[in-house]
Amino acid sequence: MRWALAAIALAACNEPGQTEIARGNVLASRRQFEGAIEAYRAAARAEPNRARPRELLGHVLFDLHRYPEALAAYQEAERVEPQAALEARIGRARIDAEEGRLDDAFGALSEVLTRTPDNLYALLSRANVAIRRGKAGDAEQAIQDTAQAMRIDKKNASALYTRGCAFIAAKETDSGWQAKAEEAFHLLEQEHPGSPLAAYGRARAAAARATPDRPAVLANLREARQRAERGGELTGGWKAQEVKADPAFRALKDDSDFAAVVGG
Repeated sequence: MRWALAAIALAACNEPGQTEIARGNVLASRRQFEGAIEAYRAAARAEPNRARPRELLGHVLFDLHRYPEALAAYQEAERVEPQAALEARIGRARIDAEEGRLDDAFGALSEVLTRTPDNLYALLSRANVAIRRGKAGDAEQAIQDTAQAMRIDKKNASALYTRGCAFIAAKETDSGWQAKAEEAFHLLEQEHPGSPLAAYGRARAAAARATPDRPAVLANLREARQRAERGGELTGGWKAQEVKADPAFRALKDDSDFAAVVGG
């Protein structure tokens, strides 16, 4: 029986493209992106009728902000396997969001969630689009989406962080937003003590108060940066330019201490 199981496992590993996908996944986890791109392209050549290697290729290109190439990969994934390429549709929606087409992104993600209401990736993507769009009811939608995401995976770091940010976005309509945001970031801290996200979320919450708590903003940003730099490749490092562009810290953009903490 053991030999039969081993033979099945070996056959699975030898399916066209699987070795290349596995190599791409390892390289992407190490942030060796160019190697991952080549591995996923090799997998796509080996699996001409499969969406998955093209979706993975699109994800890496998206993370590198190479949006036209990512879009082409997602479109190819949908062409070769239209019924299976849900992640490609989500990826295209994320490109729409990054390029400012927030209504289009929200609509596309809502369509995906109509078909697969428990798709964690789509729920968190729509929540983030809603937070960025900021129309009436969007913060409440983000809170609902992150609640559903936590029912699926209550320890997920992205779900906890996005939930905290959703409560910050709801500050105009929810008098208890601060305590709820802090609770989400506290849970995030408990589950992922080495992650910079909890400290970064607390910095955003401190900046969103009626009177921004400047010392708390700076202290938490300093902690977030230290954790990001300690985590290195595991956290993606510290992205100073993205922090400076975060609208949460708009009031501090000319603050010399803020510039020193953020760096870059």
